[in-house]
Amino acid sequence: MTKVKIYGMAALLTACGLTACAIPNPSIGGMGAKNAATTMQDMNSGGARYGGKNGVTYVPVANGDMQMQRDAVPALVKNQHGIHYDPREWLANVYDPSQVANLLTSTGNQGITRQTFSETGGDLQVNVSPDGKTMAFATTRYSRTPNVCLQSVNGKSVQLLTQDRMSDMMPVFSPDGQNIAWASDRYGNWDILLQKVDARPDSKPRQLTSSTDDDIHPTWSPDGKMLAFSRFNSMDGSWQIWMLDMKSDTLSYLTEGLFPRFKPQVEENGERAAYTLVYQRNRQRDVPLYSVWTTTFTVDERGTIDAVGAPSEIVASHEWAAITPCWSPDGRYIAFATVGKSALAKWQARIYKPDDIWVVRLDGTNLTQITSHSAPDWNPYWALDPQNPQDLNGRIYFTSERGGTPNIWSVKPIIPDLVAAK
Repeated sequence: MTKVKIYGMAALLTACGLTACAIPNPSIGGMGAKNAATTMQDMNSGGARYGGKNGVTYVPVANGDMQMQRDAVPALVKNQHGIHYDPREWLANVYDPSQVANLLTSTGNQGITRQTFSETGGDLQVNVSPDGKTMAFATTRYSRTPNVCLQSVNGKSVQLLTQDRMSDMMPVFSPDGQNIAWASDRYGNWDILLQKVDARPDSKPRQLTSSTDDDIHPTWSPDGKMLAFSRFNSMDGSWQIWMLDMKSDTLSYLTEGLFPRFKPQVEENGERAAYTLVYQRNRQRDVPLYSVWTTTFTVDERGTIDAVGAPSEIVASHEWAAITPCWSPDGRYIAFATVGKSALAKWQARIYKPDDIWVVRLDGTNLTQITSHSAPDWNPYWALDPQNPQDLNGRIYFTSERGGTPNIWSVKPIIPDLVAAK
């Protein structure tokens, strides 16, 4: 983790699950990236808001400077009640900590389940096997650097896939469920590695990328022929999406963006297969908040990208960010996490912690809130429900701090037209 370039820190910290940044760079106003990151840490070690010590909150103002504002609730009260605190209750003059329940209020879900039970460190960046029965995720419960581990969705026993002293994170199952790709810095900077799910503990993974720039967040095409990932461009400080043909090892640049996910379906475009990616990308003006985008491309017989469709922005706002998107199993919906959208986040001017999980139809309509909680929820992964594989709603797995420590939770979303399609 020490080799991360500072001007890509915000996005990479988001990737590591340590924070969820709404903008691509921690720079605010005239402050440089390094000074801004340091200032944020000084003002609030947890990153939940700018400041908050002694009842004082720092918020950004129009010229980019930071301005102090006094909280309506004393720090002592917030410390006592932690994530139960809800400023909407206080502002309505009915704030009563004893009656603020730590429960979901969203009507967009039917039942929430805690999947992992880390009490120290945390469990992050969940991915689920194609049959919906096994989770792969990064964990820091055993060491300060993350390892990749496996766990049944119906169990608690944890199997370590990696035990390297360096960092391993962002695991993803291959479409046949036999391999896992992940990001690791064990060779000096972040690269994409590959290993069999049932590999021996002492086996050496296959190194798929070896750029001098950082490569993170792999994702498989549904036919297993392509692997997309995010690469940090050290020349201009941007994140890009690159494509690796698994047969020819051909690398191709696709577009600017971060955290790509392949659509579960491959479509035909003439004689060639057409692949679609969803990813997050920021606008190049005003406040560069992340939004959710998709793009479609085809590949020639050499494994090189030969046609790229125009990118489409699916969901965006000038007031809040949309990050870490993923597909529904049928490819008709996209789940994502918001930053700065909830009333609590707005009240705290909070842009370095996520809010809740939402879903949106591929055409940008039917925006539905799935979780509603004062603790951060982020990094969703939408998978089949192993108890009912025919249910198109499936389950959305995500990381949440609602227990005080990052753990994996899951929720059954209720989307009206997915229910009607059953």
